[in-house]
Amino acid sequence: MSRHGFRFVHATNLRLDEPLIGTGPLSGPDRELAEQATILAWEGVVETCLSSQAEFLLLTGNCFDHRTQSLRARVSLERGFEKLDAHHIDVFVVPGHLDPASAWKRWVQMPPNVTLIGDEQQEPVAVVRNGSVLASLLTIATAETDETNWTGAGPVVLEHQAGTYHIGILPAGTPVRWKKDGQPEALNQPGVSSSAASLAQTAIDRGIDLIACGEGLPFTHRKRNSLIHDPGPAQSLSKNVTGSCGCSVIDVDAEGETRIDDIAIAPIRWEDITLSIERHTNWNDLVERMALMVMERVADNDEQLWVMNWRVKGEGKLFDSLRERESETEMWDLLEGELDGETEVRRIHRLERMTKQLLEPESLEEATGLQIDFEEILKEEGSNLVELVRHELLESDWIKRADAELVRMAIAQASRRKIERQAEATAGHWLH
Repeated sequence: MSRHGFRFVHATNLRLDEPLIGTGPLSGPDRELAEQATILAWEGVVETCLSSQAEFLLLTGNCFDHRTQSLRARVSLERGFEKLDAHHIDVFVVPGHLDPASAWKRWVQMPPNVTLIGDEQQEPVAVVRNGSVLASLLTIATAETDETNWTGAGPVVLEHQAGTYHIGILPAGTPVRWKKDGQPEALNQPGVSSSAASLAQTAIDRGIDLIACGEGLPFTHRKRNSLIHDPGPAQSLSKNVTGSCGCSVIDVDAEGETRIDDIAIAPIRWEDITLSIERHTNWNDLVERMALMVMERVADNDEQLWVMNWRVKGEGKLFDSLRERESETEMWDLLEGELDGETEVRRIHRLERMTKQLLEPESLEEATGLQIDFEEILKEEGSNLVELVRHELLESDWIKRADAELVRMAIAQASRRKIERQAEATAGHWLH
């Protein structure tokens, strides 16, 4: 273990100067904030490093999208690095699939405090402070990991020896997903090697102290002696990641015990709320319930705007009236009136009417023939059909592009049973 305690900041998926998706039309101030959100979040990461007196900053991929070559992204990144350099804070960058090492070397001016870490075959990088080694950083696997490309002794994680505090890194785009119990598994995608998942398991088996992930899906797991952590994106770009976003301040004491504090820095927060409307629900009941759901959520630190996506399902006159734009506008006006003075952030609301759930017939005679036929087909062939469609989608040329990564992951990880239940619900709505 390290003989000296230390502190560092872990951030990932900065996605500098990338647009937010799904906000809908925005007013002047909100539109300006949305355009600046990722830049402001990066500035928040830098300020967190300074205020926490961190020894170093670890960035685990997708700081920018090399295809857009955004000048604002590059300038913001370089200014942040220079500010950290002025305060003697080191930066360690592990490239992701959107910001490959070649783009960093060609496009970004990196001051002396910035170290670019290579793939799983590169030797561990020592973090040194005042002549003492605080930790070693090693890449476990990347998006390009494939055992057919290994040379010499292969991945360094296979040679891991106990000693100093080891931080293993799985940057953004690495084809590994994590089960709820912290077990790594390979993505179910054509042409994707399972080597990355195998190396992640090896890292756990070898007792790597901290596995720093970069996918931008926040979680923390403890698996045996390894702590596995993804801080989530500094600023979420869509409702795919809800709640407060930011970075993590990680403290390691002299005995190697690790404590993680999540720091909210994103100026825009997404919320995805499911709401049921019954036949007897009236406007007052609905608005009061919605207001309580909003007030249960507490604004963090620098949050200025919440994008609230309301997934409304149900039946009855009130539910049906929400098809009309006037009724939707009235609902938002009533809700904001109820919340007047209750919260410190601005809010914009978006409505998503969900398909009515399956209507169960009281007797077989009340079900249509089409509904009965569909349910029989789903029962007998549903699993095979889902996997067939999944395979065809994952084999499509368009989905293999880098910018389709989130879609590819969603298709690969989608629950077969959930798809079947949604098919039942849709059939119940249209065939009953």
